[in-house]
Amino acid sequence: MKSEKIDPQPFQRTARAAFHRTAISLAALISLMMAGFVPSVSGQSTATVTGIVMDQSGAVVPGADVQLIDEKSGDLRRTVSNGEGYFTISAVQAKTYKLRVELTGFQAWERLGIEVHPGDKINISDIQLQAGAQNQTITVSATSNEIISVDSGEKSALITAKQIQNLSIIGRDATELLKILPGLVPMGSGIENRAGFTGEVIGINGNGAGGKQSAIGNYSANGGREDAIDIVSDGAHVSDPGCNCASPVSPNVEMIQEFKVQGASFSAENSKGPVVVSSVSKSGGSAFHGEGYYYGRRAALNANDWLANRSGLPRPESNYSFPGFNIGGPVLIPGTSFNKDRNKLFFFFGAEWVRQGIDTGTKRAIVPTPAMINGDFTDAAYINSLNKGGVQNVPNANGFANGGLTDPALIDKGAQTLMKLYPAPNRDPKTSDGFNWVTNEVVQQNMNQQLARVDYSISDYTKLYVRYNRQRELQPFNFGLWWNSSDVPTPSRVIAPNASDSISTNLTKVFNPTLTNEFTFGYTFVDFPNQFEDPTKMSRKAIGYTHPGLFKNGLDQIP
Repeated sequence: MKSEKIDPQPFQRTARAAFHRTAISLAALISLMMAGFVPSVSGQSTATVTGIVMDQSGAVVPGADVQLIDEKSGDLRRTVSNGEGYFTISAVQAKTYKLRVELTGFQAWERLGIEVHPGDKINISDIQLQAGAQNQTITVSATSNEIISVDSGEKSALITAKQIQNLSIIGRDATELLKILPGLVPMGSGIENRAGFTGEVIGINGNGAGGKQSAIGNYSANGGREDAIDIVSDGAHVSDPGCNCASPVSPNVEMIQEFKVQGASFSAENSKGPVVVSSVSKSGGSAFHGEGYYYGRRAALNANDWLANRSGLPRPESNYSFPGFNIGGPVLIPGTSFNKDRNKLFFFFGAEWVRQGIDTGTKRAIVPTPAMINGDFTDAAYINSLNKGGVQNVPNANGFANGGLTDPALIDKGAQTLMKLYPAPNRDPKTSDGFNWVTNEVVQQNMNQQLARVDYSISDYTKLYVRYNRQRELQPFNFGLWWNSSDVPTPSRVIAPNASDSISTNLTKVFNPTLTNEFTFGYTFVDFPNQFEDPTKMSRKAIGYTHPGLFKNGLDQIP
């Protein structure tokens, strides 16, 4: 007998969603339109700090040296107050700063703890220099109600690093905390009385076993559509453009310092929307810091699902493990004086390995028995016990007499071949609500994520940062591609070695107190290469399915 080799190549059907997002933001040269005013055209990851310097009599003070100092790294931004005492520092990264104002003949003035978030416009309105020696300093501690923005009608909400660490969440995706913000409502999943995205499962792809795997596309903001939310990471657009239902860059709770949701009335430089979620990754400082951690969830602590109990299924062994580490600090080169003051070049690196045993849910179906596959429907008691959504009664027409075939030639060999691909019955329908096949499977969907960021203070007037995020996962689909849509498994499951890469860079150059140039570049790529794990199980030739398809494309895949 002649054997024929099956070529698996035609089965490696690839669904790709790739996008290249380049955002270039340049501070407009129209600063010449108004003396002393700088229109900031910064990206969504930066902010603006302004203020007016006055003396104790309330007169404006020109020529004062204004320094904005990163409290963590000591990195410095500097400008000078103009003839009206006004100053502005644009393209400011989201961090916590100290503001220091100095001028000969006056005591230095300082404000500590100025928290800057993406898109903020912070105006410091109470800078008052007192006459005295410059080596004397007046220090003011900032509080939130003192620095609240009054220059914008923006409606936004912020989740800080402290809140991310202290608030309890189920998984590792910080956007799970969207559910605690006003105006944001998690959307349901079909007729189930639960949110589509719960945070239990995370992935590069927004859909898969266990339900939704990303907050994007699964929340309604301000009563709008769920696909009206966009997400930005360090200025780079990181939504899946095919459906706006996933974020290829997971905002890991150990790798980001905050995220902000801009809901309405935000300024024009924020090009996405109508609702934007902006995350900012962690960065290094002047001292070394790091951590190693392990988070886990164990099935032994879970209750079994009601439907699984009713179907006589044991509690699924759905276990999750999240080991990881991160480290950050100054970049030092032994044997040189480079960065000896630890205020020029900084790094942050984080890595996490995600191990997810995902419960696919209780699946119940009516599948053909061996007798039915051979045309025998004479077992009236068995047929009557089946759920009425399937077989209704014993056939007695169209070639059947009391459930038996009058002519075996009436069996379509192609249909019979396909029916043999169904799993065999494993339940008595009399005790399983009319279903004769029931299962509750656990699939392993593992992922790893690495994030690296470098911040370089080239000078007091030139700043650069580069952030790179890499994620890889192997995603299985036992019950249909993406949406877990079938109640019975396909002959061969689909596997997807998904990948995403995202890079964001920002270069800020201050030419003079009235002209700042900001350049932002973002590139994100996501790949969903879906393919059959065992192509021979889906081959017409291998299983003996001889009917031709409607289209003459030579595809050997079964319908």
